[in-house]
Amino acid sequence: MITLIDNSGTLAESVKDSLSTYADHALRFLEKTKGHVTIVISDDKGLQELNSKYTGNNNPTDVLSFNADQVDPETGNIYLGDVIISVDRAKIQSVENNISLLDELTILTIHGILHLCGYDHIDEPSHKIMFAIQQRIFDQLKENKFERYK
Repeated sequence: MITLIDNSGTLAESVKDSLSTYADHALRFLEKTKGHVTIVISDDKGLQELNSKYTGNNNPTDVLSFNADQVDPETGNIYLGDVIISVDRAKIQSVENNISLLDELTILTIHGILHLCGYDHIDEPSHKIMFAIQQRIFDQLKENKFERYK
């Protein structure tokens, strides 16, 4: 289950709907069908504050993930945690990468979810694994191969 909160107030409903669908696909791809994630769309200021508070890095960043990994005793669903994305960074990176804002937000969403599911890129081998999975999920979305989950 995906909860999406647009604190930036800048995203169209269609973009929010697509991001929720794509995030759900990522969870299914990772076999986390009982996983619940909250995605918060924020801005550079919000990400800089969180980045400073939790990592000691007083700069804005594109995405942060905060693991919760808590089980709801009533439903058995697992609250994996929160993914916080800077729409400001996403806009800049979408131009730099010559892709749509939705594609950049999708990549950042997948990236954050991978972190919630235990993936990291602290060294070259883990970086290769994480980014290969991120690309595989994104490619499936671009090819509309996720339809089988609906």
